[in-house]
Order: sequence, then C-alpha cells, then structure tokens
Amino acid sequence: MKIGLVVHPDRPRSIEVASRAATAFETGGATVRVAAEDAALDALADRQVPVDEVGAGADLVISFGGDGTFLRAAHLCRDLDVPVLGVNLGRLGFLAELEEDQLDGAVDRILAGDWQVEDRATIECVVRGPDGQVLASTWGLNDVSVEKSARQRLLRLDVIIGDTHFAQFPADAMVLATATGSTAYALSAGGPILSPNVAGTLVVPVAPHSLFDRALLAGPDEVVRIEVPDDQEPAVVSCDGRDPVMLPPGGSVTATAGGRPVRMVQLGDLDFIALVRRKFGLR
Repeated sequence: MKIGLVVHPDRPRSIEVASRAATAFETGGATVRVAAEDAALDALADRQVPVDEVGAGADLVISFGGDGTFLRAAHLCRDLDVPVLGVNLGRLGFLAELEEDQLDGAVDRILAGDWQVEDRATIECVVRGPDGQVLASTWGLNDVSVEKSARQRLLRLDVIIGDTHFAQFPADAMVLATATGSTAYALSAGGPILSPNVAGTLVVPVAPHSLFDRALLAGPDEVVRIEVPDDQEPAVVSCDGRDPVMLPPGGSVTATAGGRPVRMVQLGDLDFIALVRRKFGLR
C-alpha cells in the first residue's frame, strides 16, 4: 500500500501525530510519502516528495490538521481519483473522518483495506473578465467566494440564477457553497446546514445591506452567475479560500454544481446529524 501524508506545517501536534502514523503504517508494510513543504523541518523529511507528487499512485492520502489541511489534500488528489482521509487536529473538523484518539485503531483497518469511499460533488467555477475572456477556471469542495477588495465600502453584486436576474446585493461578499461547504464560510455568514445528500448550490450573502438577507438553495442543474457592475471596485474570487483571482468591474463568476467529486474515505457509515450534534455540543 502507498500512503501520502499532508500535514499542517505550523502545528507541532499535527507533525507529531503524522510522524507516529507514518511509523505505524511502515511497520505494517506500507510505503509513506509526505508533501515536501510539510516535511522540511521534521523527522518526516526523509519521506518527502514534491507536493504535487504526494498523491500520484497512492492508495489514499491522509491529512493531519483542520479542514484547511483537508482541503489542501483534496485539491492535490481530486483529479487523480485518489481518496482522502482526514485526521482532525484543528477545531471543528467537519471534513475529517477521524479524531486523534481514533487513529491508532484505524491503522490496521486502513492497511487491511477495510474502508469505503464516499464521493462528494464539487462546485465548478469560471471567472470571466468584462470582455468574456476566461481569467480562471477552478473548483471548490466547500465554496466559491466573491469578496470586496475595497475594505471601506460595500460591493454591489448581481445574482443571476439560470436566465433570471434574482437580485442585486450590496454586501461584503457572496458565498456559493456545496452542501459539504454549508458548514464552512456559508455557515458563518448565517446560511443553513445542509446534509451532504442535498444537491445544489447554496447562495449566501455576507453582511448584506438589504432588507432581504436570506440564503437561497439553487437546484443542481441551475447555473448561478455573479456579476460585478461596471461602476464597482474589483472583487476577489477564491475557491475553498485558495488562489485568489482579481475580478475586474464588468466581470462575472459562473458556478455549476455537481462537479467532479472528491473521494472521501470512510471507516463507517456517515451519520451527519450525529456529527453536527457532536461538533456543536448539542444536547
């Protein structure tokens, strides 16, 4: 078995737990590779490979950190069809399958192939300039955000769903989220929590200066487009908080649900309601 590791480089605990896991997997006969940017200053360094090779030929990749580390692993693995397993060493860790205290018991199951894969759809994003030229084509597992670049003023954004102009929002940002991402940026902006079984695109305005401030769930076949009027400052577009792209006035962002999935490792049946209950300490 070949296993790749993606580790939060600034959390000593993540590095410690990943080192322990690497030793356990190698004792069980697996080959372990670590993304080079995560291993330079640690005992993991002798297992390092270039970051874009950590998923190549791997049976699975394991992330050690919070949801941000999992997303980094997902972006390395999606197009390789390599499944990703998260070990939560962050705060909430909605994307992680395991907590730290569950890892030792999971190693033998992973080595024995006793695990399943769940596909989570992504959101495809195309950023275009005012002349229609494609500035970026990317994707997110959690969300696409269109945010203001001028801190001192709101950004007016036109929201078009399908062929229908829905509304113009003066706001700090607009979040277009998958059901998976409903527990991330969209949740902090006041959006609902969606089961991963729900298909579609969640449209959530962030701090809108409007009497209408509700989130909207567009259908899985409905294309959502965000346009920046000509008289606005540029916006900033990012997917999963990565690789921001400047969106000039007159430009647009098109988001489509149901993109190529991220394959997520599960060691048991997902009980999403129980997960939400546990993460938020509900009684």
